[in-house]
Amino acid sequence: MRLKVAVVGLGFGQIFARIFKDHPECELVCVADLNEDIAVDVAQKLGVKRAVKSLDEVIAMKDVDAVAIFTHAPRHAEHSISALNAGKHVLCAVPAAITIEECERLIEVVKRTGLVYANAETSYFRPDAAQCRKWYNEGKFGKIVHMEAEYLHDYGPKGIGALSPKEFAGHHWRHGFPPFLYITHSTGFLLGITGKRLIEVTAYPVEIPNDEIFRSDTYWQCPFGNAVALFKTNDGIPVRIMEMRRVAYCVVEKFSIYGQNMSIVSPRQEYWERAYTIFERKNDGTVGEPVPFYPNRLYERLPDEIVKYTYGGHGGSHPYIVEDFVRSILDGRKPQVDIYEAVAFCAPGIIAHQSCLKDGERLRIPQFD
Repeated sequence: MRLKVAVVGLGFGQIFARIFKDHPECELVCVADLNEDIAVDVAQKLGVKRAVKSLDEVIAMKDVDAVAIFTHAPRHAEHSISALNAGKHVLCAVPAAITIEECERLIEVVKRTGLVYANAETSYFRPDAAQCRKWYNEGKFGKIVHMEAEYLHDYGPKGIGALSPKEFAGHHWRHGFPPFLYITHSTGFLLGITGKRLIEVTAYPVEIPNDEIFRSDTYWQCPFGNAVALFKTNDGIPVRIMEMRRVAYCVVEKFSIYGQNMSIVSPRQEYWERAYTIFERKNDGTVGEPVPFYPNRLYERLPDEIVKYTYGGHGGSHPYIVEDFVRSILDGRKPQVDIYEAVAFCAPGIIAHQSCLKDGERLRIPQFD
């Protein structure tokens, strides 16, 4: 059986359209984008017969088995629910949802339809996270004592991207978007490695004077682009997460895990040649010299046709996301980042944002599984 796939949203989604096109067990039957010229151009380049403008057109197609949704982040839950209700399996970009109510609705629809829902969180599938997941499952870290993650991505006035539909007041959806509502690059590392859950949070915002992007009079009414939170896991481990969008720094997505027997500390910058550093306790109880760690991009078997995409962005995670989604449908198994992982990744950010608005009030995080 060849899985018939449509890709909706051809910004970030373009690379996934290419991977689905090359996957030996998939047929890319349609691409869609609000900018119809982009959809037509991508369809012509990839040899796809259909190019349309809307998700509604895609989910009405009877020969589409699965939809990969790479639309505007604030509408991911709405679009995923529409596709699932139309009988389509869904691969959706992050975040899965931006409200607790959306998390609850998504879970209900996935349970009711019995269809595959997978979340395309790149951090989970990065080679460094995959290796740490293996080490964690082998018990190499020992007792975890602290974890931290950071997603720093400056939004300069010229770096906010193209304009979006009118529902965002004529701006790109990222314009003023609360930083903690896009937390999953951080939680995808830490929770994806350990399988833990974040149960409470206290968070603090940092405003920039005279900021032209983050203001209380924008669509999102969020006056801060930077925030720091301290979470607690279900087994009492403190976790620090930084989400910053107005900071003089390079773009980074990184994590560190500090354990009783082994720790892995992130490089200070997001350049592939910069190694993580490993510290490991020796048999005599002392801690050895730091050792650099360079993760292997080809950490799992992939179809030969899509191996080349391991040299792409987000640490080469994209083909692993596609392969996991395809295998989940064709082999009838649970995706690695299923609906419960997806809401566990985004719900802490939803509550952290509320804590920011309440001057660091400690708040409980709803649990779904």
